[in-house]
Amino acid sequence: MKFLNKQFTQETLKLALPVMLTQVGQVSVNLFDNIIVGKLLGAKALAAVSLGNAMFFSIFIFGLGFSLAIPPLVSEAHSQHDHNRINSIFRHGFVVNIILAFVLMLLIFGIIPLMPYLNQPKEILPDTITFLSIVTLSIIPFMIFQTMREVSEGLSFTIGVTKATIFANIINVILNYVFIEHFKMGVAGSAWATFIARVAMMVFLYYVLIKEEKTRRYIKDFSLKIKDFTKEMFEKLIRLGFPTALQLFFEVTAFAGAAFICGLISAKDIAAHQIALSMASFTFNLCVGFSVASTVMIGRKLGEKDFVNLEKVGFNNLKIAFIFMLMCGLVFIIGKDVLPTFFTKKEDIEVIKLASKLMIIAALFQLSDGIQVTALGCLRGIQDVKIPSILTFIAYWVITIPLGYYLCFVIKMGAFGMWIALGIGLTISAILLVLRFKELSDRKIKQNLIKKS
Repeated sequence: MKFLNKQFTQETLKLALPVMLTQVGQVSVNLFDNIIVGKLLGAKALAAVSLGNAMFFSIFIFGLGFSLAIPPLVSEAHSQHDHNRINSIFRHGFVVNIILAFVLMLLIFGIIPLMPYLNQPKEILPDTITFLSIVTLSIIPFMIFQTMREVSEGLSFTIGVTKATIFANIINVILNYVFIEHFKMGVAGSAWATFIARVAMMVFLYYVLIKEEKTRRYIKDFSLKIKDFTKEMFEKLIRLGFPTALQLFFEVTAFAGAAFICGLISAKDIAAHQIALSMASFTFNLCVGFSVASTVMIGRKLGEKDFVNLEKVGFNNLKIAFIFMLMCGLVFIIGKDVLPTFFTKKEDIEVIKLASKLMIIAALFQLSDGIQVTALGCLRGIQDVKIPSILTFIAYWVITIPLGYYLCFVIKMGAFGMWIALGIGLTISAILLVLRFKELSDRKIKQNLIKKS
């Protein structure tokens, strides 16, 4: 028996590759922010942007999680050719996301005054607050973009989002350089570049979707008439979206918590942490392509009630993710001494040395990271979201953060200890989520056989 199913692999890659390019574009916004800020402004400015982004995404991820309720519902409706239901999911998802956007903005602006009391390095706080205050304004265009993105991905049209993201990324890089180097705006320049890039991304995606035959009808039929809204659809989205949001929140805040713990040690540790995290996030976000493909493909099999192939698709995609992340881990090990130099000045020797050590650990847990994000996509496809959120909470907050704090401070391993804990947490999460998918898919196969007999 072949290790990979040719048909499923081809379908997965067709869906995943555009998403991977999209994720590269989205991650590159932060990646290029870090590279340009680190190179032009130094390690302290890099630490400030790192802390600001950690705070932003720790809260904003909650909104992203809610939007992930859209693709499995759209995919299921699409397999049944139910266009009215897709229109309904679109308009309800849009309203939920806009309300969330305003709530999250108010929450971040409420937290900003408390930041001086969080025991972070005083020398980076003014720049952190400046960066965060500006970037927070991008939540509304980002959530509008995210709504359109999830609908189009649920319809298996992924290349449009890729085009919009690449366009936005080019704008971000250019404006970063212009604002920091030419206008001498410092960290604020990087923040404004990110804001403008996200607005451009939203506008460009709208333009692409209205031009594409597969998505045009849903953009044109979009309306916010009160009579078209139902309590049932809002409840469906919230029932799927809230646990997914919690799951992502637990994961991202764990990494933010790791940044804070590193910040309690020194600016050097948090800068090195951010360098390693930037690389690990890059490969993780590439693997999100396999997760999205899994959600769409499994959502389709769920609509067709083809549970045998539903399970086969899931495990085939887990194998693809394993192979891909194995290659990424090897790149990390080979380039551990070179890759950190792209993120900061040559004079920051201690930061580079520590980041090189962290790259080894990051390489080791690439496999776990890829498997767990793909498994989450599989579970999202069969609309199982509550248990995965509990499992990720246990893995990250019951195990990872306490262990990380212990290794950092009690054993005095610093950022290195924190990353050992992150690797252990990701591995536990991956194992538990794969077992959960196996259990549920087997159950659906058995139930279907009983119905037929």
